[in-house]
Amino acid sequence: MKRFFGWCLLACASAAIAQERAPIRVDNWVYYQRNIDDTDRWQYRLRAFAPFDLGGGWTFTQRADLLFNYTDKKGPENPSGGWATGVGDWFAEESFSTPELAKNLKGTLGARFVFPTGGLSPFGSGQYQWAPVLGLTYTMPERGLTLAPLARYFMSYHANETAAAKVRRLDFYPTVSQRFGEGWTFSVWNENPISYNDITNKWFVPIDVLLIKRLSKSTEFAFGGAYGLDKSDPQYRYVVNGRLTFYF
Repeated sequence: MKRFFGWCLLACASAAIAQERAPIRVDNWVYYQRNIDDTDRWQYRLRAFAPFDLGGGWTFTQRADLLFNYTDKKGPENPSGGWATGVGDWFAEESFSTPELAKNLKGTLGARFVFPTGGLSPFGSGQYQWAPVLGLTYTMPERGLTLAPLARYFMSYHANETAAAKVRRLDFYPTVSQRFGEGWTFSVWNENPISYNDITNKWFVPIDVLLIKRLSKSTEFAFGGAYGLDKSDPQYRYVVNGRLTFYF
Protein backbone atom coordinates (compact mmCIF):
# COMPACT_ATOMS: atom_id res chain seq x y z
CA MET A 1 0.00 0.00 0.00
CA LYS A 2 2.73 2.49 0.93
CA ARG A 3 4.58 1.48 -2.22
CA PHE A 4 1.45 2.33 -4.25
CA PHE A 5 1.34 5.83 -2.78
CA GLY A 6 5.04 6.20 -3.38
CA TRP A 7 4.40 5.56 -7.05
CA CYS A 8 1.55 8.11 -6.99
CA LEU A 9 3.91 10.76 -5.63
CA LEU A 10 6.58 9.75 -8.15
CA ALA A 11 4.02 10.14 -10.95
CA CYS A 12 3.22 13.61 -9.62
CA ALA A 13 6.89 14.54 -9.67
CA SER A 14 7.31 13.17 -13.21
CA ALA A 15 4.36 15.26 -14.38
CA ALA A 16 5.91 18.39 -12.93
CA ILE A 17 9.17 17.80 -14.81
CA ALA A 18 7.39 17.00 -18.06
CA GLN A 19 4.95 19.90 -18.08
CA GLU A 20 6.20 23.41 -17.48
CA ARG A 21 2.73 25.01 -17.56
CA ALA A 22 1.16 22.50 -15.16
CA PRO A 23 3.50 22.19 -12.16
CA ILE A 24 3.10 19.77 -9.33
CA ARG A 25 1.38 21.21 -6.25
CA VAL A 26 2.28 19.97 -2.76
CA ASP A 27 0.10 20.96 0.23
CA ASN A 28 1.25 20.63 3.82
CA TRP A 29 -1.94 20.78 5.92
CA VAL A 30 -2.13 20.95 9.71
CA TYR A 31 -5.53 20.32 11.34
CA TYR A 32 -6.74 20.75 14.90
CA GLN A 33 -10.15 19.15 15.49
CA ARG A 34 -12.30 19.41 18.62
CA ASN A 35 -14.63 16.41 18.73
CA ILE A 36 -18.22 16.19 19.99
CA ASP A 37 -17.09 14.10 23.00
CA ASP A 38 -14.53 16.78 24.01
CA THR A 39 -11.56 14.80 22.74
CA ASP A 40 -9.05 16.30 20.31
CA ARG A 41 -7.19 15.36 17.16
CA TRP A 42 -4.14 16.86 15.53
CA GLN A 43 -3.56 15.83 11.95
CA TYR A 44 -0.88 16.39 9.33
CA ARG A 45 -1.96 15.87 5.71
CA LEU A 46 0.53 15.64 2.88
CA ARG A 47 -1.34 16.24 -0.36
CA ALA A 48 0.02 16.30 -3.90
CA PHE A 49 -1.60 17.18 -7.24
CA ALA A 50 -0.10 16.51 -10.67
CA PRO A 51 -2.03 17.74 -13.74
CA PHE A 52 -1.47 16.29 -17.22
CA ASP A 53 -2.52 18.34 -20.25
CA LEU A 54 -4.32 15.89 -22.57
CA GLY A 55 -4.97 18.43 -25.31
CA GLY A 56 -8.28 19.67 -26.64
CA GLY A 57 -9.02 21.42 -23.36
CA TRP A 58 -8.92 18.22 -21.30
CA THR A 59 -6.78 17.92 -18.15
CA PHE A 60 -6.15 14.79 -16.10
CA THR A 61 -5.10 15.31 -12.48
CA GLN A 62 -3.57 12.68 -10.20
CA ARG A 63 -3.96 13.38 -6.48
CA ALA A 64 -2.60 11.54 -3.43
CA ASP A 65 -3.26 12.28 0.27
CA LEU A 66 -1.28 10.85 3.20
CA LEU A 67 -2.80 11.43 6.68
CA PHE A 68 -1.07 11.20 10.08
CA ASN A 69 -2.99 11.58 13.38
CA TYR A 70 -2.29 12.37 17.02
CA THR A 71 -5.42 12.00 19.18
CA ASP A 72 -6.82 11.13 22.60
CA LYS A 73 -10.11 9.82 21.20
CA LYS A 74 -11.05 6.29 22.25
CA GLY A 75 -11.60 3.49 19.77
CA PRO A 76 -10.55 -0.05 18.91
CA GLU A 77 -7.11 1.22 17.87
CA ASN A 78 -6.77 3.34 21.05
CA PRO A 79 -8.83 1.62 23.79
CA SER A 80 -7.29 3.57 26.70
CA GLY A 81 -8.13 6.96 25.24
CA GLY A 82 -4.63 8.28 25.92
CA TRP A 83 -2.76 10.39 23.40
CA ALA A 84 -1.66 8.14 20.54
CA THR A 85 -0.29 8.47 17.03
CA GLY A 86 -1.39 6.60 13.93
CA VAL A 87 -1.76 6.97 10.18
CA GLY A 88 -5.18 7.73 8.77
CA ASP A 89 -6.89 6.23 5.74
CA TRP A 90 -4.75 7.24 2.77
CA PHE A 91 -6.38 7.83 -0.59
CA ALA A 92 -5.78 8.57 -4.25
CA GLU A 93 -8.03 10.44 -6.66
CA GLU A 94 -8.08 10.59 -10.45
CA SER A 95 -10.11 13.35 -12.10
CA PHE A 96 -10.67 14.93 -15.50
CA SER A 97 -11.39 18.59 -16.20
CA THR A 98 -13.40 19.09 -19.38
CA PRO A 99 -13.07 21.71 -22.08
CA GLU A 100 -15.48 24.63 -21.76
CA LEU A 101 -19.08 23.41 -21.74
CA ALA A 102 -20.21 27.03 -22.08
CA LYS A 103 -18.41 30.34 -21.68
CA ASN A 104 -16.29 30.19 -18.49
CA LEU A 105 -17.91 26.87 -17.47
CA LYS A 106 -16.01 23.58 -17.13
CA GLY A 107 -16.87 20.20 -15.66
CA THR A 108 -14.99 17.81 -13.37
CA LEU A 109 -15.48 14.05 -13.18
CA GLY A 110 -13.42 11.34 -11.58
CA ALA A 111 -13.12 8.85 -8.73
CA ARG A 112 -11.49 8.63 -5.31
CA PHE A 113 -10.16 5.39 -3.81
CA VAL A 114 -9.73 5.16 -0.02
CA PHE A 115 -7.53 2.50 1.59
CA PRO A 116 -7.91 1.30 5.22
CA THR A 117 -4.34 2.12 6.19
CA GLY A 118 -5.56 3.56 9.51
CA GLY A 119 -7.30 0.40 10.71
CA LEU A 120 -10.35 1.11 12.88
CA SER A 121 -11.40 4.16 14.93
CA PRO A 122 -10.03 6.61 15.90
CA PHE A 123 -7.57 6.47 12.99
CA GLY A 124 -9.49 4.85 10.15
CA SER A 125 -12.72 3.29 8.92
CA GLY A 126 -11.54 -0.30 8.43
CA GLN A 127 -13.13 -0.20 4.96
CA TYR A 128 -11.98 0.01 1.38
CA GLN A 129 -14.05 2.78 -0.19
CA TRP A 130 -14.53 4.49 -3.51
CA ALA A 131 -16.35 7.66 -4.46
CA PRO A 132 -17.41 9.00 -7.86
CA VAL A 133 -16.62 12.70 -8.20
CA LEU A 134 -18.71 15.24 -10.10
CA GLY A 135 -18.32 19.01 -10.19
CA LEU A 136 -18.60 22.26 -12.14
CA THR A 137 -16.41 25.35 -12.21
CA TYR A 138 -17.82 28.69 -13.35
CA THR A 139 -15.50 31.70 -13.36
CA MET A 140 -16.31 35.40 -13.57
CA PRO A 141 -12.85 36.86 -14.30
CA GLU A 142 -14.05 40.46 -14.35
CA ARG A 143 -15.31 40.09 -10.76
CA GLY A 144 -12.63 37.71 -9.47
CA LEU A 145 -15.38 35.26 -8.50
CA THR A 146 -15.40 31.47 -8.93
CA LEU A 147 -18.28 29.08 -8.24
CA ALA A 148 -17.12 25.46 -7.99
CA PRO A 149 -19.71 23.06 -6.54
CA LEU A 150 -18.39 19.50 -6.23
CA ALA A 151 -19.80 16.26 -4.82
CA ARG A 152 -18.37 12.87 -3.83
CA TYR A 153 -20.47 9.85 -2.86
CA PHE A 154 -18.48 7.41 -0.71
CA MET A 155 -19.30 3.70 -0.76
CA SER A 156 -17.50 0.94 1.14
CA TYR A 157 -16.99 -2.23 -0.87
CA HIS A 158 -14.76 -4.42 1.29
CA ALA A 159 -14.24 -4.49 5.08
CA ASN A 160 -10.64 -4.92 6.15
CA GLU A 161 -11.71 -5.31 9.80
CA THR A 162 -14.60 -7.37 11.22
CA ALA A 163 -15.91 -4.42 13.26
CA ALA A 164 -15.93 -2.00 10.31
CA ALA A 165 -19.23 -0.22 9.66
CA LYS A 166 -20.69 0.14 6.18
CA VAL A 167 -20.07 3.53 4.54
CA ARG A 168 -22.59 5.39 2.38
CA ARG A 169 -21.97 9.15 2.54
CA LEU A 170 -22.40 12.17 0.32
CA ASP A 171 -19.86 14.99 0.71
CA PHE A 172 -20.87 18.25 -0.95
CA TYR A 173 -18.69 21.35 -1.41
CA PRO A 174 -20.72 24.40 -2.58
CA THR A 175 -17.42 26.24 -3.01
CA VAL A 176 -17.43 29.99 -3.67
CA SER A 177 -14.12 31.86 -3.96
CA GLN A 178 -13.61 35.62 -4.19
CA ARG A 179 -10.24 36.94 -5.31
CA PHE A 180 -9.00 40.26 -3.96
CA GLY A 181 -5.94 42.33 -4.66
CA GLU A 182 -2.33 41.51 -3.77
CA GLY A 183 -2.80 37.73 -4.05
CA TRP A 184 -5.60 37.33 -1.48
CA THR A 185 -8.58 34.97 -1.94
CA PHE A 186 -11.49 34.25 0.42
CA SER A 187 -13.27 30.91 0.00
CA VAL A 188 -16.16 29.07 1.67
CA TRP A 189 -16.69 25.28 1.76
CA ASN A 190 -13.33 24.73 0.14
CA GLU A 191 -11.91 22.11 2.54
CA ASN A 192 -14.57 20.85 4.99
CA PRO A 193 -17.78 19.64 3.28
CA ILE A 194 -21.46 19.40 4.03
CA SER A 195 -22.19 15.68 4.54
CA TYR A 196 -25.21 13.42 4.35
CA ASN A 197 -25.01 9.97 5.98
CA ASP A 198 -27.05 7.66 3.78
CA ILE A 199 -27.03 4.93 6.47
CA THR A 200 -28.58 7.02 9.25
CA ASN A 201 -30.28 9.59 6.97
CA LYS A 202 -28.72 12.44 8.96
CA TRP A 203 -26.82 15.59 8.01
CA PHE A 204 -23.69 17.30 9.19
CA VAL A 205 -23.62 20.94 8.08
CA PRO A 206 -20.62 23.13 8.98
CA ILE A 207 -19.74 26.64 7.99
CA ASP A 208 -16.27 26.42 6.43
CA VAL A 209 -14.02 29.38 5.56
CA LEU A 210 -10.51 29.68 4.16
CA LEU A 211 -8.32 32.73 3.57
CA ILE A 212 -5.63 32.18 0.94
CA LYS A 213 -2.55 34.27 0.22
CA ARG A 214 -0.31 33.72 -2.81
CA LEU A 215 3.14 34.69 -1.55
CA SER A 216 5.02 34.05 -4.80
CA LYS A 217 4.85 32.01 -7.98
CA SER A 218 5.98 28.93 -6.05
CA THR A 219 4.51 29.46 -2.55
CA GLU A 220 1.04 29.89 -1.08
CA PHE A 221 -0.37 30.07 2.44
CA ALA A 222 -3.91 29.44 3.71
CA PHE A 223 -5.64 29.56 7.09
CA GLY A 224 -9.22 28.82 8.09
CA GLY A 225 -11.54 26.42 9.80
CA ALA A 226 -15.04 25.05 10.20
CA TYR A 227 -17.75 25.01 12.85
CA GLY A 228 -20.59 22.47 12.95
CA LEU A 229 -24.02 24.08 12.66
CA ASP A 230 -26.27 21.05 12.17
CA LYS A 231 -24.58 18.10 13.94
CA SER A 232 -27.36 15.52 13.50
CA ASP A 233 -24.67 13.19 12.14
CA PRO A 234 -21.93 14.23 14.61
CA GLN A 235 -18.42 14.61 13.23
CA TYR A 236 -16.77 17.43 15.18
CA ARG A 237 -17.47 20.66 17.10
CA TYR A 238 -14.98 22.76 15.18
CA VAL A 239 -11.82 22.56 13.11
CA VAL A 240 -8.90 24.95 12.70
CA ASN A 241 -6.71 24.26 9.69
CA GLY A 242 -3.90 25.81 7.69
CA ARG A 243 -1.62 24.87 4.84
CA LEU A 244 1.67 25.82 3.26
CA THR A 245 1.73 25.03 -0.46
CA PHE A 246 4.66 24.72 -2.85
CA TYR A 247 4.51 24.63 -6.66
CA PHE A 248 7.35 22.93 -8.54
